[in-house]
Amino acid sequence: MKLRNLCIIATTILIISCSNEPFELFDIGKIDANSELFDDLKIFSEIKSESEDAVCVTFIYPFNVYRYNDESEIVDSQIIRNNLEFIAALDNTEDDSAIGLSYPISSVLEDGTSFTINNNEELKTAIESCIESEIIRYCEGVLEETNCIWQITSSTENERYNDSVMDFYEDGTGVFYDQGTAYRISWIALFVVEELHINLHLEGNSEIIEDWNFNWKVISITDESIEIANEDQSYTITKKCGIPNSCNYVEFRECPQENTEDKATFILDDYKDCIISLQQNTTNNSNVSLMFFEDGVSAEQDLNAIDSSGYQNITNPQIVYVKVNNKQDDETYIIKIVLFVEACESDDER
Repeated sequence: MKLRNLCIIATTILIISCSNEPFELFDIGKIDANSELFDDLKIFSEIKSESEDAVCVTFIYPFNVYRYNDESEIVDSQIIRNNLEFIAALDNTEDDSAIGLSYPISSVLEDGTSFTINNNEELKTAIESCIESEIIRYCEGVLEETNCIWQITSSTENERYNDSVMDFYEDGTGVFYDQGTAYRISWIALFVVEELHINLHLEGNSEIIEDWNFNWKVISITDESIEIANEDQSYTITKKCGIPNSCNYVEFRECPQENTEDKATFILDDYKDCIISLQQNTTNNSNVSLMFFEDGVSAEQDLNAIDSSGYQNITNPQIVYVKVNNKQDDETYIIKIVLFVEACESDDER
């Protein structure tokens, strides 16, 4: 399926055309049945007939469609009254023939701004721009689905990040979870040379940043998985939803306090067993101690440790720094976890 087929449209362009006028009074734009513009017109008409939402280009009926013969002469016109008739007209156009639309076409954007489309090229530009913006919107909607994470699986021999996880938030930020450590990311979906990409930017300085801070080309996208590639590396990220606090990724979610949307009390002591289980070379949990801090400097200097019996977050989401002391091998290091406040279902909604 071409990416343009994913267009689930919110922006509306109204296209208005006259009907029942003599052929010679119009600047008629010929559209070959084997052209990309013809394909786009067919896609849009089919989408509108299947969707309750407005499509990128909404035709105000009735209007005329003109038919060409094999010698590129207009031989007939048909009054189109609705989408079903337009689909039928397009379906009945043979591959080696063409239709015609008359210009200029008056148009109005969703915000009320009006403009005129004067030829096939301007119509093609409007349609393509709409396709790109709505594919981006579709991609963002898939990635931002609440209470879902994205598990990474390599499509090549590089298995370094298999089972690492990403979480995308609606504000263009997110978290990359890898081997017990969380990295804050910013992300954006965009088109580069007519191809959909997802730009990822992880904060900090490490091998992971060097491996992931790219414009990743989207090879394929569905509601459940996305395949991305950069040079010789490619990954499939798969959606996992409805997962409770999990040791597969270090994010801990709590319900908001009463009369707040983004504040909660986190009992960090309850997360210790989960965090310790992620650490390598740990055979006895009693040999490992944890301390929690709001920033890396405090963690390094053992200053202002967080009360792990009850902590209220400052931001949502919030990265918390965890100092791990493994007495078994006398090793001390710092990892990151993420605290996230999300609305919980009420008893009435369950």
